[in-house]
Amino acid sequence: MATTAQERTRRAWRCLAALTLARAAMGFQFQSVAAVAPLMAGALGVDKTQLGWLVGLYMLPGVAFALPGGLLGRRFGDKRLVLVGLALMAAGGVWLAVAGSLAAADAARFASGIGGVMINVLMTKMVTDLFEGKGRLLAMSVLINAWPIGIGLALLAIGPLAEHAGWRWGVASTAAFAVLGVAIVWAAYRPPAPRGPSADAAHVGLGVLSRREWWLLAVGSLPWLLYNAAYQITTAFLPSILVADGLGIVRAGSLLAINTVGFVVGVQAGGFLLKRASRPDLVCHLMIAAWCATLLFIAAGSEPLPWLVIGGLLGGVPAAALVSVPGDFLRAESRHAGMGVFYTAYYLGCALVPPLAGALYDRAGGEAALWMAAAIGAGTAVTLAMSRRAMAARVPTAVTATRA
Repeated sequence: MATTAQERTRRAWRCLAALTLARAAMGFQFQSVAAVAPLMAGALGVDKTQLGWLVGLYMLPGVAFALPGGLLGRRFGDKRLVLVGLALMAAGGVWLAVAGSLAAADAARFASGIGGVMINVLMTKMVTDLFEGKGRLLAMSVLINAWPIGIGLALLAIGPLAEHAGWRWGVASTAAFAVLGVAIVWAAYRPPAPRGPSADAAHVGLGVLSRREWWLLAVGSLPWLLYNAAYQITTAFLPSILVADGLGIVRAGSLLAINTVGFVVGVQAGGFLLKRASRPDLVCHLMIAAWCATLLFIAAGSEPLPWLVIGGLLGGVPAAALVSVPGDFLRAESRHAGMGVFYTAYYLGCALVPPLAGALYDRAGGEAALWMAAAIGAGTAVTLAMSRRAMAARVPTAVTATRA
């Protein structure tokens, strides 16, 4: 029996490795536009606002697909839908590489984003099926880190490739990564045996959310949304800011890749630190403040390397606490619907904020965009405190139990 349990654990980790590699392809593709932005802008004749729109457009399909994503996986199978999502990412990558206009680039980016949403939502569910207890926490931290790892790989690889072979080849490499993900998930992922009765699809819907849960979701979704929006402004526009300051595209990409590696380390270390801290929210507030300060130092013209290192290491620490906020108030029967709402808000913010930052960049310069990122990052700490206060507020039982 012990051997069977050990084999099940090994199989679960093999599956996790396949899913993590495939999810890294999503981060790789998301960052591709920012990595080739200085070259793409001239070729397609687009400004920073339009580039910001292209960056955010990758996340926009999540507004429509995050909520029904689990139901689609239940209807057609998680693995099948993940493979379809990766195939859409590959097709979108090729389409963007041959695009000759902004309209074609928009359509290609949107198609890739649909695939990215499908794998993002369903892989979280698949890892939940594979692991239990504390092993699940560790597995989730590995899966979440695939996103910044993919971004870091894009910063290291796509810039040099684009500089030597052209931006279209840099973008096309994202399709190759997605195809690799298809092959690995198809060959290595095996769904685990059901551990209990399957959930009734009739119980999955927005009607299970109480009025109190709707209110807490409205507040509790903001910290994760703002945190990611601030991070995406930095990753989307810092390469262009550094190039405008006189650095080469490869050097700029390498600096941001160092920052991304710091985030990867910070996210993983933050899980251990926050678990042992007596006041984890205070730790989050301090780390967020320090991260925002590093953005301001870079905006002021300081040497970026040390601040990018410090910002990455400290800025990654709060991630586990911020993404876990809904789990602190959602009931077991409302968790599926509540997380769908949570991620819908996340995708909406990530789609809309980069274009606003791009517009600010065009009007006031790159430093203003970094100030915007710092201000939004500071809002993360404010809204985290608001969500904790809302959770602590007493609500009459009748209101709590009432369904929306």
